[in-house]
Amino acid sequence: MHRHHFSRLLRCQRISLFPLVLIAMLTVDVGDGPVVAAVIVNDTWQDGTDSDPAAPVYSENGVNLDPMDDSDLESAWFQGGGGSLDPAGPGGPLAMIMADGPTGTSSSSWTTYFTPEGSEVSLANPGDKLRVTWVFTTNEVSASNTSQNLRLALVDSPADSRVTEDGTPGSAAYTGYGIFGNMGETFDHGNPFELVERADDSGALLSSSGEWEDDVLASSRGTEGNAGYSDNTQYEFVMELMRNATDGIDIVASMTGGNLDGVGSVSASATDADPTSFQFDTFALRPSGASTTTDQFDTSLFRVEYIPIPEPASLLLLGVGGAALALARRPSRR
Repeated sequence: MHRHHFSRLLRCQRISLFPLVLIAMLTVDVGDGPVVAAVIVNDTWQDGTDSDPAAPVYSENGVNLDPMDDSDLESAWFQGGGGSLDPAGPGGPLAMIMADGPTGTSSSSWTTYFTPEGSEVSLANPGDKLRVTWVFTTNEVSASNTSQNLRLALVDSPADSRVTEDGTPGSAAYTGYGIFGNMGETFDHGNPFELVERADDSGALLSSSGEWEDDVLASSRGTEGNAGYSDNTQYEFVMELMRNATDGIDIVASMTGGNLDGVGSVSASATDADPTSFQFDTFALRPSGASTTTDQFDTSLFRVEYIPIPEPASLLLLGVGGAALALARRPSRR
């Protein structure tokens, strides 16, 4: 249709191109990987299980495979060390219970793989982001301690290190980032929320601090002596990784809730100018004893999001959409 006649049709029939452009944008093919702002995992344990999909699938990876047809996108979890790991029932929470009650010193290991092996989230282009969210409620928090015994990791696991049943991941050359945190009612460590990078060593994922401590990226705003965690309080941990324009990775990690650090949050951020890898598939946590953390973590949400920079086709459609909207809104000449 001639441009003049198309413009006249828009004015006369009051046709808006916005819905058409929006539909086109939502159906842009971005290849075999996750689509724009893809939610890979979003689990609230509606089905009351934490063991599916089983290995070697590990994760629904953005597609609901559950026969219950609930709205969750699941990833399987694995229990290692002492304690237990089971949903309280349909709808959760996922009860992560330490061994031996509040005074226990036995460590627990809880691991999930948010993509199948070979389908890792890849920060392939500058601007690509990965965001992981973990929401949990405490039970009986340690009064205070001088340890960094709440340890969290967002890494890529080598294929042969993945567990296929309950157990602790073995020693391997993991790549990625972690948080070593002090967990008590009062912060009693100089770095209560420390952002660390996995060293090149092949060792245990989180039980040994030697694979991490030499690669401290940033200490937190947290201050020793300030308020820490509280009993029966919900907290939200978020870690976001973004590939930057110089092929580094910008890392931002935060914990919010209660009266953390006297303001309700603590955070750390840094840029890794020379990343070992741009791929990630694993989230793990290892509380090293209830007496230096809390005796139970009731997890109500685990979410993984991949947010790639818009593909050229999407940008083209945005431009076409803007031009079409401008054309549609231009007042007609009488």
